[in-house]
Amino acid sequence: TNRWIVASLAANVALVGALLFVGSSREQPASLGAAVRGIPSQCSRPVNVHAAGAGRRGFVTKGLGAIALMGMVQPQESKAGLKFPGTMPSDLGVRGDGSLKTCPSTSNCWSTSAGDASHQSQPFSFSKPTSEAADDLLEVLNSYPKDGQQIDEKTLVDGGGWRMIKNDGGYFQLEFESKKFGFVDDVEFSVQDGTVQYRSASRQGDSDFGVNAYRLNYIAEGLKKKGWSTPGFPLTTAAQR
Repeated sequence: TNRWIVASLAANVALVGALLFVGSSREQPASLGAAVRGIPSQCSRPVNVHAAGAGRRGFVTKGLGAIALMGMVQPQESKAGLKFPGTMPSDLGVRGDGSLKTCPSTSNCWSTSAGDASHQSQPFSFSKPTSEAADDLLEVLNSYPKDGQQIDEKTLVDGGGWRMIKNDGGYFQLEFESKKFGFVDDVEFSVQDGTVQYRSASRQGDSDFGVNAYRLNYIAEGLKKKGWSTPGFPLTTAAQR
């Protein structure tokens, strides 16, 4: 029993040390968030994209580190190390009125269906057959770098890659993952008559270091090159809007 207690404590201390080390790093991983739901978002407040210990990074290193000491963290294991993907929302998809899921109060979400200015963005628009527009969008999505966007030497967006979850005609659902800890963002697109509704949101945490905006800006730029209208872009990548 004593050996088990010592081994468990050592493992948890090692995990906390790793988390604190990552928290002090200047690299900006995509979609860092609180690894365990239920921790109050007041534990951390973002200041700007490069604020040390702020937003999701501070949320992880403080909240998750404390929970690890209690032996409560149960991450997924992979060859890349520990991952905290969170749980996919059960209410994604197109509503009866053509809208998508709105955004929570946290500053890590953009949606054309959001009801407030700090989260709402404008739909993409096109003037071509819907089927052609869906092909355009799919081509741009497939062009997204599998190793993520290297914005600058300190900012890597979606370094853990991405995958298509659903391709249902004009509806696309994807998951984008951070390089460190494997935090996941859910992204949706719905091609409708002349417009595309979309939503990009982090599953966990309070802030996102602007990664949802960086991601949508990349896609908007690709569509613009194909003759689409992308009003309101580029989106601000500030962590606090």
